[in-house]
Amino acid sequence: MGVYLVPERAFDQDRFRSTLVWAVLLLLLINTVLVGGVFYLIRTSFPTAAERYSSKQEVARDMAAYSYRLAEELGVLERAAVKEALAAFNYEIEISKDDELTKLILEQGRKLQEIILREADLMFMDQILEAVNLDEQIRRSSEEAFFSLHLSTDEVYTVPGNALSLDTISKIEGLIPRDRFTADRVLEIEVKNGIARLGVPYNPEEKLQALTEELDATRLKLHELRVEAGLAEMIGEGITVKLYDKMGATSSSSIIHDTDIRDVVNELFASGAKGISLGGQRLIVTSSVRCSGSLIKVNDKLITVNPVVIQAVGDPDLLISGLDIIKNSMEASRGIRFEIIREELVKLPAYTQSAE
Repeated sequence: MGVYLVPERAFDQDRFRSTLVWAVLLLLLINTVLVGGVFYLIRTSFPTAAERYSSKQEVARDMAAYSYRLAEELGVLERAAVKEALAAFNYEIEISKDDELTKLILEQGRKLQEIILREADLMFMDQILEAVNLDEQIRRSSEEAFFSLHLSTDEVYTVPGNALSLDTISKIEGLIPRDRFTADRVLEIEVKNGIARLGVPYNPEEKLQALTEELDATRLKLHELRVEAGLAEMIGEGITVKLYDKMGATSSSSIIHDTDIRDVVNELFASGAKGISLGGQRLIVTSSVRCSGSLIKVNDKLITVNPVVIQAVGDPDLLISGLDIIKNSMEASRGIRFEIIREELVKLPAYTQSAE
């Protein structure tokens, strides 16, 4: 049996090919790593539109959380203006588009905190006036009088000096929020028929500021009244109720009538609903709900039926509990179906008069 000798040159060519293959593979690996690294840098340096939107939403939510804590610390979280402003801000965060979020953060966020601080100041003024009106000297006063009340973190006094008792002065000192009371204040107090009221300051700048604050307070109160009356949008937590005819309804008793809807609405109001919309129509004191053949009209406008959609702003637990009896009765006796959804935010539209 013979032995074949492979030339040394052939070994060199094989080693060269093997080395070349490994070099190419190594270069491909390095190139892949470099491409991946560059892509990662570009990806992290230039976030997508979705990432930018998500980041802005996170900033807006952080601002809402801070505003909530601020209102809680200042003791104004339950004041109507603050609750409405917080609810509106949270609602806008969820529905705003990318370009609208920046404006929301810069403008509405500032306004939200201004409302919180203004309400805290109004509450402080109310507390001061309450303390003054409990003073025996004020209550026994039968003549018209004026005095100034000087407030600072170091001292509280009146001019003239005997306008209030020492006990009242001590109470007022206890009301001053020393952690955020940054400037001395002078309140002009008017006493008439034993009742003290804030007077208009004599200083022109303070007078203008007082009138501006009074105008803002009046506008705010007017807005609150319009919201309660149904003439402006209302936003807050609540529930959505959907009423369905009995499946395969064949008789009048198995379909929803205007009287059924009125019963549900009355139960919701009795359970503390602050506002209600029916089929997208806001209910006010003069609203009508009536059948028109097989259709239902609210405020003289046709609404969608099966389901009939009712939305209410209020405490969800109380509203849901208030519907238990009527829900069980209508489902058991007539097959009318209820679907009740708890909502973190409900937006009720403002009432619009029918053009018909």
